Amino acid sequence: MKDDDFDKLSREVKFDAASKAIKKDPDNWSNSLEELGFTWVDDGYGDEEETEERTAKAKNNRQVLLAYYFNGFIELSEDILNAFIAERDSDEPNYPLIRKYFKKGNDRLKELLLAGLKRQPTDITFLGDLCFFHHHKNILSTLIPAFKRACAEEQDSNRFGDIAKLFYFETEPDGYDALHELLTMFEQRSDKGKILNEINRDVNSQQDDDIGF
Repeated sequence: MKDDDFDKLSREVKFDAASKAIKKDPDNWSNSLEELGFTWVDDGYGDEEETEERTAKAKNNRQVLLAYYFNGFIELSEDILNAFIAERDSDEPNYPLIRKYFKKGNDRLKELLLAGLKRQPTDITFLGDLCFFHHHKNILSTLIPAFKRACAEEQDSNRFGDIAKLFYFETEPDGYDALHELLTMFEQRSDKGKILNEINRDVNSQQDDDIGF
């Protein structure tokens, strides 16, 4: 999005952002305003990481656009998705600003992550982001099909192995056996089947070592 396009968008939403924030969440309206550049002081707020997130502000047009989106002032678009990717991959991403939406289990963030995976189902970075979201708000029923699709579509052996391992380790604490599920999807003698059997052997070997066998 060009700067003049952003300025136009900013002018359109700036004056009603405050009233929308107050109506949407009367108890925590200051959070939304702070991200858009307003100042709020609360000396009694939590630990260091929470304080970073509590006081995080958008520092550039891209971050303001994301804050508008996460707080419900604008709808998801290609501009929003591209802004998220650019922020995530930038040299100095605003981690506290973005991280708190993961911790809150922000549904609009989840929608954005799924849009990223719809665009590129095998993108392991988006899969990892979805896992991080899952750590804070259980979305196992969403995580499983996303990983199964990624495993089905990924053709590079190394990337497939990385996705399969991430799938297993991120869902195992929920009692889900991703390796068993994947082994029902692919022929044992196929390249993917061989990779899965190798991962399975490594996992079993590690488990034996952990219990002293």
